[in-house]
Amino acid sequence: MRILALGDSLTTGYGLAPDASFASRLEQALRREGRDVRVIDGGVSGDTAHDGLRRLGSLLAHQPHLVLVEFGTNDWYQGVAVDEIKANLEQIITTSHKAGARVLLAGVRSLTGGDEEYVARFHGLYQEIAREQSVPLVPDFLPGIVGNMHLTLPDGLHPNEAGVGAIVAAVLPVIRPVLDELEAGA
Repeated sequence: MRILALGDSLTTGYGLAPDASFASRLEQALRREGRDVRVIDGGVSGDTAHDGLRRLGSLLAHQPHLVLVEFGTNDWYQGVAVDEIKANLEQIITTSHKAGARVLLAGVRSLTGGDEEYVARFHGLYQEIAREQSVPLVPDFLPGIVGNMHLTLPDGLHPNEAGVGAIVAAVLPVIRPVLDELEAGA
């Protein structure tokens, strides 16, 4: 089973050794459960959802069974319009589905500060897309990580190895049922 982890620096493990990245650690965790999986690291530091959409076509050449979509942090910091983020995420989901892959969407609820209306629309965006597109959702890809110096690199945002462990722990309960369905041929 091939899983494409499509995202930004949080997926690819900014500042970490390759075997400590989210993509690598997710693969390790799933293999420990006895699953025959390969997680393809489709993360690029600094990418927005638009950048991910632009790169998606070449990554789909790996013929993933599942695409885990993790974008939003860079969109947030760049102040990308919520409607634009939504359109890009929806296009990623549609393109992945057309390629025959299931999709799991990861939100980023832990980002705070700034314009209250933008914050509210941004945080509601992921649940809205998950509902409208009928895709499973990891509500927060950075659960308790942002600003927690025990779980981040010195920048207070990018997860350290312990932080990556927390992300994997948050993703596993959502990804397992999807993998079970795929393994059963559903």
